[in-house]
This record gives sequence, C-alpha cells and structure tokens, in this order.
Amino acid sequence: MRDDYVWCYSAEGFHKVYYRQWGESNGNNVIVCCHGVMRNLHDFDYIGKTLADQGYCAVCPDVVGRGESDHFRDAKNYSYYQYILDITAIVAKVGAKTVDWLGTSMGGLMGMMIASQPNTIIRRLIMNDIGPIVLLAALKRIQAYAGKEAYFNNFDEACQAMRKNYAPFGIKNDEHWMHIFKHTVKQLQDGRWTIKADSRCMTQGLDPSHQESDALPDIDEDGNIIFWKYWEKISCPVLLTHGANSDLVTAEVVKTMKQYPIQLESYSFQDVGHAPALMEPDQISIITAWLKKTTF
Repeated sequence: MRDDYVWCYSAEGFHKVYYRQWGESNGNNVIVCCHGVMRNLHDFDYIGKTLADQGYCAVCPDVVGRGESDHFRDAKNYSYYQYILDITAIVAKVGAKTVDWLGTSMGGLMGMMIASQPNTIIRRLIMNDIGPIVLLAALKRIQAYAGKEAYFNNFDEACQAMRKNYAPFGIKNDEHWMHIFKHTVKQLQDGRWTIKADSRCMTQGLDPSHQESDALPDIDEDGNIIFWKYWEKISCPVLLTHGANSDLVTAEVVKTMKQYPIQLESYSFQDVGHAPALMEPDQISIITAWLKKTTF
C-alpha cells in the first residue's frame, strides 16, 4: 500500500488529487474505487487490501475537495466533468489500459458516466447503492447534514454527530466506526473539529443547475436528478449492490434498471440503508466473487 498524488488542471490552475494504491499495477489489473459525495478514499481501505491480496491493484482517490486533496477557491469548479478528468489522470499515471470501477453513490455515478462513453476505459462496473436516478427526498436528507459547514467542540462530539448521520451505513463494528471517525474530521487551530470535505461539494457536485458543462444529468418533473441517458448506453457488465433499506436505490429503481438490455446483477444487503460501508467480509466477498466470475 502506498499514497501518492497527481497534479490536475482546472480553471483555477493546478490542484493536487491524492490517491491510495493497494497492490501493483500490471496495466490490466486495476480497479478504481471512488467514494461518495462527502466521503474519502479510506472508505475502501478494507476492500482495497482484500483486492490487493487477490492480485488486483486498487486505486482509491480522494476526489478534489475531499480528504487530503486540494479544495477549489470557486465552488463552481466542483463538477462531474472535473472529477472525471482528474481520475483519468490517475489512471494514466498507474499505467492502466482499461479498469474495473467500484463506486459508492457519487463514485458510482461517475463510473456510469465514464462507462457510457465511446471507447470507455471501464470493462466492469460496480455501483454501490446508486442507480441512474437520485431521488429528491434522499438528496434532501443528505444535504441536511452534509451541505453545510459543521464545527464540533471536541472529537467525541464529532463522533456522536457522525454516528447519527452515518447510521444508514449499517456499521456494527466499533473498529469500523473509529476508522470512519478518524478519516472524516480534522482539528482546527482553535481546537475545534470539522469535516475534512468542502461542504460546497454537496451542492455543486450533484445539482446540474450549478454546473456549466454539457456532461450533465437532467432533472425530472419531481425534482429528481436523472442519469438514464448514460445508463442506456452502457455495454459492460454491471453489479449493483445496495442496502435493503436504502432511500436512493429502492425496489422500483432496481426494477427499472433491469428493464434495460444491460448485463446487470443486483445484491441487497440487509439492515443497511445508504450506503453499505463495504467493510464487512460478507459485503466484500459479494464483490470479489462477482469479479472472479464475470468476464469482459
């Protein structure tokens, strides 16, 4: 395991995007693991180690504005278009010709958008608790805690807030909770604690009305953000993992996804909402077993 970064270009000039690499790349064994909208690369530390042990090279970025990566001065620069350009630079640096893609929430949407493009680099796609529609009610729930700056008087107070906000992850192991805690917050010079991620990413990174690119999703009459125009163009095998109690991947969403002529398998994790943490061995094994049996 090693940590590294790439210099990426935006309207503000160059910015650093950090990533963690589990295993060595041979150009044909890379799987990109991309986190949710306000999360970070450490969400994949457990599955990354397992994938490396099985011969994969798991490349896990901190998307710009999150984790150890730089923040933009102008929030308008947070966009799917920018994120995809940045990840492409990392893929080139590790020497991958094609990649598998594991994405949670926003990371899954990014993978779907890349997989839909001509000459895509993605050969197999795993979408963790996300489909081609972001339901407005779920988005509002997440924005209620993630779309604003939050400050805590001490680390324990921050942990209590995270236990509440991330309860749908279904985490039962105290070790896993502590892993989430220590990689999500940072201490400020005044002694208070805050979330590492730029809270402006929550709005800029999901709402098409805030972005200035043709590579955008649409909004339907109910206010849901829809990505069906990307989903219908996918030709690679897809695994959809989701929480049985997810408010983003409902039974109706899964049913609609399966109506498209796409090689799609789905698996539901019980007692989990949005989104499965992918830290428990039984969750990890579903993904590794699918990779082992699925050809491209």
